[in-house]
Amino acid sequence: MAKVLSVQVGRAKAYGDAQAKDFLEKEWFSASFKEVSQTPLFASFSGLSGDEVADKMHHGGIDKAIFANSYENYAHWASFLEVESLPYGALAENLTIKGLHESNVTLGEIHQIGTAILQVSQPRKPCWKISRRWNHKAFTNEIFTSGLTGWYYKVLQEGIIGSNNDVRVIKQKKTPQISILEANNAFREPERYRQILETILNIPSLASSYQESIVKRLNNESDLGYMKTE
Repeated sequence: MAKVLSVQVGRAKAYGDAQAKDFLEKEWFSASFKEVSQTPLFASFSGLSGDEVADKMHHGGIDKAIFANSYENYAHWASFLEVESLPYGALAENLTIKGLHESNVTLGEIHQIGTAILQVSQPRKPCWKISRRWNHKAFTNEIFTSGLTGWYYKVLQEGIIGSNNDVRVIKQKKTPQISILEANNAFREPERYRQILETILNIPSLASSYQESIVKRLNNESDLGYMKTE
């Protein structure tokens, strides 16, 4: 059974130099630097207690209440960043989960973690801030290209979540089974995977903002401004 290895929350803070012009040096605001919680946390409809969001236009909200990432990706990202290892929360995720992966987590899937019931609402779009977090301009694009983005949860039932909690997967039988990885591949190459994008629009539980971004991709609109690292 999949398990939560660690739970993280962060506060929005300013970093960098307000006078700098270079992307990797200029001032930015973020809650990307998450700290491991030593105690279980309450998962409300708006997210984990103690967690903040700096950019509320692109992150947070009911449909992006909790961000999860697969621990199986950690070795790959450590190699890409040329570091020996990565701390929990390295991708700014709230939940670091072992035993789940973008290839086997499906859109609309429901998970029970602790006493909370969560629903996979959409993949996470990797924004430029993860490049700033690791001082590596290419990191955001590498996450996008690989499809190993992690996923967002919507909270269906509020409850307590802690490290070492099992993740019980409650399969949905009547909705299309599109994995996070399949969805990410289709979003990256809409002409090649048009049928998958059209299928995604038939999953009623997904966030409206995510559905709107799928429509844009089907209409050959980029919708990739959040990745800009300049």
